[in-house]
Formats: sequence, structure tokens, C-alpha cells
Amino acid sequence: MSPPQQNGSSLLIFLEGTFKYFGLAYSQIYLNNDGYLTFDGSTPQEPPSSFPAHSNTDVLAPLWANLDNRVRGTISYQQVTNGSILHLATRDINEYFPHLNFSASWVFIASWEKVAYSSQPESEASFQVILVSDGDLSFVLMNYGDIASTNALISNA
Repeated sequence: MSPPQQNGSSLLIFLEGTFKYFGLAYSQIYLNNDGYLTFDGSTPQEPPSSFPAHSNTDVLAPLWANLDNRVRGTISYQQVTNGSILHLATRDINEYFPHLNFSASWVFIASWEKVAYSSQPESEASFQVILVSDGDLSFVLMNYGDIASTNALISNA
């Protein structure tokens, strides 16, 4: 679980499987409180005004926003190497890529559950990013629950 703090990050998480992303093989990850994952180091910073497309940092950002789990919500992760979640991930990948005959060996699930936006303490956002790998091929799945509107954030800026 990521500690309650604004713009914070988890400690280094050692992955139980290798995750290949844009030609690099990663064995560690950071869960950043503001809705994104990084591989090379934690980057607890304010959300960007534009996505860092020209950055040297690999980022997985299902919802990069100014979130604050001190107000409400939890940020957590789990890793799975056997059981029903692994079978579900395998099924999902093969449904969309049937020619691969994929068999997941590892799944990493990061969840932001009912976390508030920093400037809207009454708001809540729930979402997940799921990394799935067989050691060679890697996939990213994103699940979205209830996401509070950001209209008030824009009008208050």
C-alpha cells in the first residue's frame, strides 16, 4: 500500500516477473500516488500540464491527476503468479490477440480506490492498471470505475 501523502510514491517494488516495455526489461516499479507508474525511479511531483512525451522516463499513466490519498482513498498493489487472476488475464489477452496463444506467468495490479482530487476533497476516482506478462510478451490493461468530473478543477485554475 502506498502511504497517505500528496504527490507521494511507494518505495521501490521488486517485480516477481519481468515486464518488457518499449524494448527494455524491467524488474522493478514505483507506484506514484498521482495516478501513474514509473520504472526508473519515483517521481512524486505535481501532475504535468502536458504529457511528458519527450521525457526519458517510461511512464504508465492511467489517470495522471493531482490526487491526494491523505483526504480519502487507498492506493495499493498486488502481484500474482498463479490462480484465477492469472487465468483471467490469460483469457483476456487471448480474446483480443487469439493468434498469440498467450499464457500469462505474472500479473501486477495497481489500484487507486476512491482517491480524492487534491483541490476537491469531496471527489473520488477509482481505477486500475494491470501489467500482464509471460516473460517475453507484455500487456497493459486499464480498468476505470467511478471517476469524478474535473470540470471544477479547470474552472478553479
